[in-house]
Amino acid sequence: MEEQVLRAGEAVLIRRKQSRKRRENAVSNGKETSRNTNWFQTMLSFPPAAPLTSLQKFTAWSAFVMYLIPGLAGGVFPQILNFLFFNMEGSGRDLDYMRICCMALAQIGFWYIVNGRSCPRVEGNGAILGTVPERVFFISGALIWMYLQSLIPFSFAIAVTVLDSTLAIVTFIIWYQNTPGASLLQCLKEIVAVMLPVPFTPMRNLSSSCSQITGYGKLAVSLIFTFRTDIAQDVLGEAPCGEFSKGLISVYFMTNTAIGWLEVIGSGNGNDASPIAAVFYRLAWNVPMFTVMYYFGRIEQGFAAAVVVMEAIAGVIVTMCLGKDDLSSKKTN
Repeated sequence: MEEQVLRAGEAVLIRRKQSRKRRENAVSNGKETSRNTNWFQTMLSFPPAAPLTSLQKFTAWSAFVMYLIPGLAGGVFPQILNFLFFNMEGSGRDLDYMRICCMALAQIGFWYIVNGRSCPRVEGNGAILGTVPERVFFISGALIWMYLQSLIPFSFAIAVTVLDSTLAIVTFIIWYQNTPGASLLQCLKEIVAVMLPVPFTPMRNLSSSCSQITGYGKLAVSLIFTFRTDIAQDVLGEAPCGEFSKGLISVYFMTNTAIGWLEVIGSGNGNDASPIAAVFYRLAWNVPMFTVMYYFGRIEQGFAAAVVVMEAIAGVIVTMCLGKDDLSSKKTN
């Protein structure tokens, strides 16, 4: 009799534990579903899916302090940023072009934060390591070329080159010290792993592949316009009339080349944040900014129209892919 009572009591305890566990799982699943349907939180990885590594923390915080905040400040008050950092006595369109350059710098910081905080599906840190050659070789090389062409002053070229190269080297050192078997070859392998657009794999969904392709498109066009500002002026209908207008146009497309690259490597690691970020910075940032600047006569009609149309098309395409991924996920669940 006593044994039966004990067994019955144990059965009750087991059922209670199972019931409590089911409730906890239901709550957890509910939170996860809510997080996945909240695109803004998913984009910023808030809260992060896993504890951030020292490399991720450095990438996110350095981007916030050195790129995002100065970029936003320069976008709102280009005169102050010009006076404090660049020593460029602008005239004509110079301050307007400086404004869009600063906002592009803020977008670079935004992408560093997104890629730094996100949880990659592709093994490694390719989305972060990819910023090392971008900053050390491309940005520095492009700025030196612009200075030699007398497009920008030496103070601007050296300031950005030193800043970007220093942050890139520190990024590589942190990765090297915290990664077993780290080497230059391993670094290159991790970067290449997120460069190739391989759609419809468990590592990448449709929106990631689509975002990566649009990133390659932006990279290619902006790269051409960076070094051939004459083509950019003919295509976009720009009429530079300031001392540094031509150089600032080149700087703007240089930063857009970097943004395209960050979209490529961010989407290439299969995280859920990058496709959403690709939509956000286009439809909620670039399109309104260029529309308002054109409305108030701060930028040429052809330039504004080209940017707004291309960004809107790319943003809508990635949005449709995100919606399709959401529907596929719901059907699977």
